[in-house]
Amino acid sequence: MGQWEIRRASLADREAVANLCRAAEGPEDYVLEFLDDMILRGVFLVALDGNRIIGAMSYREALDRSAWLAAARTHPEYRRQRVASELIESLAGLARRSGIHALRLWSSASNSGGVASARACGFKEVSRFARMTCPSMRGGLRPPSISFSTELSERIRDSDLLRRGKGYIPYDWYFVKLTTGNVHLMANAGALFAIDSGIACFSAPGELTLEFGLIEGSPVPLLRGIARTAGAMGCKQATGFLPQDSALISGARKLGYVPGTWGKHAILFERPIPVSPTSYRKRRTFAEIAAGKSGGYPAPANLAGHEGHAGPHEDRWNA
Repeated sequence: MGQWEIRRASLADREAVANLCRAAEGPEDYVLEFLDDMILRGVFLVALDGNRIIGAMSYREALDRSAWLAAARTHPEYRRQRVASELIESLAGLARRSGIHALRLWSSASNSGGVASARACGFKEVSRFARMTCPSMRGGLRPPSISFSTELSERIRDSDLLRRGKGYIPYDWYFVKLTTGNVHLMANAGALFAIDSGIACFSAPGELTLEFGLIEGSPVPLLRGIARTAGAMGCKQATGFLPQDSALISGARKLGYVPGTWGKHAILFERPIPVSPTSYRKRRTFAEIAAGKSGGYPAPANLAGHEGHAGPHEDRWNA
């Protein structure tokens, strides 16, 4: 049993969690904008010292049956007291029960404490990325989505761009390892697009930003096409995580891409989760009740989802 009580948050905890975020990250903390959604539609855990909320963390199931950890917040008075690690272990237990095969998160390379803490919690580095953004350009068209085919899978499998990202791409709030099965899932989700003879993935665009991931093709035409696509879709800018590769980043800069305000050197971490056997219990029949036999009730499902988008964020994993 851990040092801190861990439980799922409710809307009754909203103000206390908001105060925690302000204490940990300041009044501009991005979590404040998405807090209601995280509590209502995701899995959002809090750690308590008595009745005081001292830590929090969100968990979102990804398209590829991994889960993304974010919104890690620990009150400054409780840092380095295993608050974040106990939240992670609780969520690892949820992942095992839910058939999730891996947990993922990222930390800035400059955050030495966060990097060390992620490794101490069983996470291993799998790739590195740089978040870059570019104003939208004119002259683009809305691109066609790509349907799944064996040829598409083979083309992506042999992609140099995918190799530079060690097989991972940014999508929605998280990162996905682009296996053949996940190519199929993303194509079915309408997330893969043909851009200037290349392939990119897009998350649902917001009012201002088109979030993208590079998958296959020549980087410079692909990045230029993405900026033009952002303009055609009514977005003010295109933003995405590029593989941490000097030649790729240099080419992006020449097109007008600049480092984002965060995520300039992101280390993507992954922790494999051994999946527990699934067992089911059923309601007892009247005959079983009469006979005094034991039984049980099915556990409620854990649902996770979201609305809105801000890209995968780093959080205080050293807290």
